[in-house]
Amino acid sequence: MNGDETRKRIYQKIKKLEAYREIQNLMGRTVIAYNFRQKAELAGFFSKVQADISIEVADEGVFQGKEAVEAYIKEYIPQEGIPGEMMDIHLASPIIEVADDVKTAKAQWVCPGIGALPRENNEPLAIWNWGIIAADFTYEEGEWKIWHLHWFRLMKCDYDKGWVKDTSMENRLNKPYHPLAKPTTYHNPYTPYSIRECIPAIPRPYVTWDNSDWMLNKNRVD
Repeated sequence: MNGDETRKRIYQKIKKLEAYREIQNLMGRTVIAYNFRQKAELAGFFSKVQADISIEVADEGVFQGKEAVEAYIKEYIPQEGIPGEMMDIHLASPIIEVADDVKTAKAQWVCPGIGALPRENNEPLAIWNWGIIAADFTYEEGEWKIWHLHWFRLMKCDYDKGWVKDTSMENRLNKPYHPLAKPTTYHNPYTPYSIRECIPAIPRPYVTWDNSDWMLNKNRVD
């Protein structure tokens, strides 16, 4: 390997390391914006270039396109300042694969979470809310943006009863509530009667974006 090739490889590795840090920080800011109901900031983290940006959360349907994503953020995320309300999601165990051309990235995080749901004439209900975030990112105008984001729910349940006894918040009919939402692509939360799958799939190294739906790929073994 000659000097020019060595320099190119070093430069690429540095760019990928920079991308890893920037994507990790972007998702951290995204989760903070969600936890504190900062809707304008949250919307600003999504791509302004890609027409098919999307959010999919558990069994609420796929919100695809700028109008649908903005509708989800506006209508599905609670308003600020509701007494007793809390949703606090955390990021753990990041797996981030930046494409060799450093134009896109695929990633996932395990996401422990807790919450409190206000109830009329009663104290708020403490809950567990755990899942995995899988996401694609694009690099545009000098910064990374979210392209597709999918929250794969593991459990959402009464804190005191736990995820074995309480599955009441996890499943609905697979029918989107919102007219802009498409049907849910995958929803398999924990129940005492279900079998877990390794979904979303683990992001793998790749050269350039291939338009594949890697998140739902059950057979990827390389």
